Amino acid sequence: MTTNTNMTVYNQYTDPTTKNVVFKKHLIDYVMWDDSLGVNLNQGYENADKVNVYIPKDKNDISQYKKPKEYNGTGWTLQNGDIIVKGNVNIDQVTGVKDLKNYDVFRITVMDDKDFGSKCMHHFEIRGN
Repeated sequence: MTTNTNMTVYNQYTDPTTKNVVFKKHLIDYVMWDDSLGVNLNQGYENADKVNVYIPKDKNDISQYKKPKEYNGTGWTLQNGDIIVKGNVNIDQVTGVKDLKNYDVFRITVMDDKDFGSKCMHHFEIRGN
């Protein structure tokens, strides 16, 4: 699979001690990032930005990947509501999207684990807006 950039993902989880929502940063080295920026004219000038991201498993270290229901702040995951940003963001700790206002930020809305076919075809596919 061809890739064109890397991606920063901020995984959200609830800290068991404080019960606060916390975001943990993880860099994914090789992704195919395809975004479109626009507005929704049917409902006013609403944000209609969208992104499709393909993450090849054979080009990235997925040994620390956890399924969303298993994620507890160790390793990394891809789950609905996580924040994704194109490139390597140099901000380690965020409390939400507002901390990334200088970037084109997306929230994951769909995540599919595509593990069919040969190993070189296995990938994660995520969509966001």
